[in-house]
Amino acid sequence: MTDVAGLVRSLDPRLKLAAALLVGPCLWKVPVPAATGSAVFLLLLVWFLSAGQPGGGKMVRSLLSFVFFWVAIKVVLDGVSGVPVEYMASDAAQLAVRLAALLMLGLGLALSTSARALGLAVAWALRPFLGRERAWRIALALSLMVHFLPVCLSTLTGVREAAARRFPEAGFFRRMRMVPQAVIRNLGQKTWNQTLAVACRGLDRAGAWEPDFAWSGRDWFASVFVLASAGAMFFL
Repeated sequence: MTDVAGLVRSLDPRLKLAAALLVGPCLWKVPVPAATGSAVFLLLLVWFLSAGQPGGGKMVRSLLSFVFFWVAIKVVLDGVSGVPVEYMASDAAQLAVRLAALLMLGLGLALSTSARALGLAVAWALRPFLGRERAWRIALALSLMVHFLPVCLSTLTGVREAAARRFPEAGFFRRMRMVPQAVIRNLGQKTWNQTLAVACRGLDRAGAWEPDFAWSGRDWFASVFVLASAGAMFFL
């Protein structure tokens, strides 16, 4: 488990970012069996990556709960609209599989690559098109967004646990009002702390986003694997 996670983390961040951008649209267009196999593979990969991180399993469960929530909403709306039951089940299953695969892809990217490394990869890719000044600003924005994905999930998990322990008598509707307010308040404080961290580390200038990558043999092998997997999802 540790070897698999270490291997994925050691890959070039440019490769992982390109793989996510390639595989993401494919997951929404490929046949359902291919999307299902991809979702299972990505779920196992995220399980390996989250094994050594605090709260990793809870983040996965939170995302899966998010999938089931939206699938339930779709089923209710289809039922109100008079969609036949067989089509409702088929559409709900497709949405669940594709949405779960996309979320696991994003979480796997966030767990396997630091926000700083992803920002450097974005700056490297955009510099020929946007120039040095614009590229680093977009890289910083993306880094903060990627950093806040696990932060949001861990904050939500912590607030839900605190609410369950401190207010066990609170009903469902009261928690639906209380938990979002607490999460937004906590994230607001974390946003301010993150702003101070960016300023203290000198990440708010172009010189801090000069990429320094080294492409290795394992990156070539992983590139072939990603391209072969993307092609297999369409043609097999």
